[in-house]
Amino acid sequence: MRLTYLHDFEETVLSGLTLSEALDKIEGFHGSVAPGILIGGLMIDLAQELVGDSILYNAVVETPYCLPDAVQIFTPCTMGNNWLKVVDYGRFAVTLYNKDSGKGIRVWVDLNKLEGFRDVFNWFLKRAPKKELPLDVLLPAILHAGREMLSYRNVRVFDQAWGVKKGAVGVCPACGESYPVNHGTVCRACAEGPYYCASEEQEPLQ
Repeated sequence: MRLTYLHDFEETVLSGLTLSEALDKIEGFHGSVAPGILIGGLMIDLAQELVGDSILYNAVVETPYCLPDAVQIFTPCTMGNNWLKVVDYGRFAVTLYNKDSGKGIRVWVDLNKLEGFRDVFNWFLKRAPKKELPLDVLLPAILHAGREMLSYRNVRVFDQAWGVKKGAVGVCPACGESYPVNHGTVCRACAEGPYYCASEEQEPLQ
């Protein structure tokens, strides 16, 4: 076991990975062993078990923090292949659903259950400084809580809207760049304003 304080959990398996393998993948993808991604791994492992191996699924997460990385680490769904969508409700929840039928499983951290795991509860709701909950305390606490802090329910994703293909590509008459023509007569950057402004500075980025 890569971290001696997790020795008691070395038999843990997440999405077919040993705990050590899972932690290595988390660190390699995210840059650190983030507690939120470990929780996400537990959530995804449960959802995968409930959805079943034969289902080709998409994923939706309800927060831009940690869960998108967890999905990309533990499932084939990525932002790049368009099988993962982020809907920013600010809730720590993930849904895996059948691409064809829209039927799926939504898993979330249940705060009523989480109250029974005080260290994780305080970290999750930011009620304790990080220095009071270092990884050697928090990670074992998360693994101890395991699925007992989670709830799930069957859901149906409306119209499988996020499975729509890009469709035709055109050239924006305003900026001259390519864009999906179903966005309108011009690209969204030209219609709504871009996220950047042009800079004449040629100095290296600092």
